[in-house]
Amino acid sequence: MLHTHCPNCGGNQIEGFFEIKNAPIFSLVTVKSKEEALNVPRKDIELGFCNTCGFIFNRLFDTSIDYFTLGYEDQQGFSATFMNYLRKISENLIQKYDLKGKTLMEIGCGKGDFINLLTELSAGKGIGIDPAYQDGRQTNPNLTFYKEFYKLDHGKLPADFICCRHTLEHIHGTKAFLQLIRDSLGNDTNKVIFFEIPQITRILEVQAFWDIYYEHCSYFSAGSLARLFRSTGYEIQDLHLDYNDQYLLIEAMPVNTLSSKAFSIEEGIGEQKKRVDNFRVKIREQLDDWRMKLSALKTKGQKTVVWGGGSKSVGFLTNFADLELIEYVVDINPHMENNFIPGIGKKYVQPKFLKDYKPEAVIIMNGIYKDEITKTLHEMDVFPEIYAL
Repeated sequence: MLHTHCPNCGGNQIEGFFEIKNAPIFSLVTVKSKEEALNVPRKDIELGFCNTCGFIFNRLFDTSIDYFTLGYEDQQGFSATFMNYLRKISENLIQKYDLKGKTLMEIGCGKGDFINLLTELSAGKGIGIDPAYQDGRQTNPNLTFYKEFYKLDHGKLPADFICCRHTLEHIHGTKAFLQLIRDSLGNDTNKVIFFEIPQITRILEVQAFWDIYYEHCSYFSAGSLARLFRSTGYEIQDLHLDYNDQYLLIEAMPVNTLSSKAFSIEEGIGEQKKRVDNFRVKIREQLDDWRMKLSALKTKGQKTVVWGGGSKSVGFLTNFADLELIEYVVDINPHMENNFIPGIGKKYVQPKFLKDYKPEAVIIMNGIYKDEITKTLHEMDVFPEIYAL
């Protein structure tokens, strides 16, 4: 399956620039056995750049697969670093848009952590929409969950604010999805729409191959995201980066007539094309450099673990599974313990496992957690060499 038209703008000037062969199609689903993990289907990834709007997407993404209802484990709320960030953006949104006592909605709410936090901080009510929500994960009586995909009728729910965090990158039909939300609101132009997604510009500039995996089919920059929102009838209120420039945040409102307002971080299509061309050259150096580091660790016989489960570990290990160096992946989320990495077959363990395992090297999948993880390791009397992505 090769997508020849851009899901953001419909253009057909698509240029492939990076491939990953045999990537596991799942990275967040919970897999209970090594055999099951190794039997997860694999498909190729080919990133394509749209020369019309600057959007980047997986041209080979199979839209016939159910990626959303199999049950996935994506909670990050067990990290103090992450929770501090989440509280910061929540409090900012509540104050900025006067959300105290209001009804707030989250599309793609996962296990409901963010909508629960927003509801508690705003002293209002919350609505979560996600076909994979698990009953019992949230006990807040002010929350209501709909275990289904977002549809037109949801626009009639009494929500004053709509948010969608780390969902759009999993959706191939990006324009259709944004248009669905816009259509569901009709003439109601008073709602604030907030989206947060990973941003591709950082990935291109540092060749962050570990942030490229099958479940992420859509990769946005500030420019391509802004163009998408405007094309579907939204006036952008704010557009900025956060979380060490890993995340792209947009605040918008539905309008009937757009203004000419723009933001300084919106890059031009030609500018992004230069980044794509540079990535094409530098990515092989990045992959070769990591292969040499990991091969050296194996030659020395050093026990090595990856810290940080989920998608990043799948994206990283997919490229080096043949080295058979990593046996365990550490994650503080207790719901991932004793599960296995899809396609890779390595076991998830809790940090306490390292007290006895005593790894000589720890590869941290997200460098923003380096201080938090290092402190945890030292408190367990574990002093490995640390590599932070």
